[in-house]
Amino acid sequence: MALALYLATAAATAGFVVASVFGFVLAARGPGDPMIRALVSRHVLYAIPTVMLSLFSQSMVIFYFIGTGQLVKEEIGGLPEASRQRIRRALRRFKARASPAATFAMLAAIFVFVAGGWVHTTPAARRALPRAIHLSATIVAVALHLWALRIESEAFGENHRLMGDPAAYGAEGA
Repeated sequence: MALALYLATAAATAGFVVASVFGFVLAARGPGDPMIRALVSRHVLYAIPTVMLSLFSQSMVIFYFIGTGQLVKEEIGGLPEASRQRIRRALRRFKARASPAATFAMLAAIFVFVAGGWVHTTPAARRALPRAIHLSATIVAVALHLWALRIESEAFGENHRLMGDPAAYGAEGA
């Protein structure tokens, strides 16, 4: 499951990059260019699934750590109190590291989506949101997804080691 969530986050990051390429090409075209409609369609075709994948994968990362934490807590009932405390601290540490990255990645994806809708649906004469805001939000979203990939990868690895043998993990003083 951790691998699937990691790959989904990587795919969402790649989706932001691909949608951005179409956005850059779109921004470089003039308003009278006949390719505009096709480029907007292609941009949106990649952007919407990317945002949905991002929201799904990052929310599932948070639930993954909650769920595996519960499983481990049920399994360590017979261990000495010191080992249980070390394991509980480790579980809290995993959640505390992964949850902010996942949350900020989700928020960035939502903001990119809303800003993009605002930029692409507001007529140029009344444009309330500059394209640069949408572009900047996209760059931030990609950076946050890359940060989430790194943080979640470390947390997934350590969580996997803990779930493999909780008694050994608790005994080694993690």
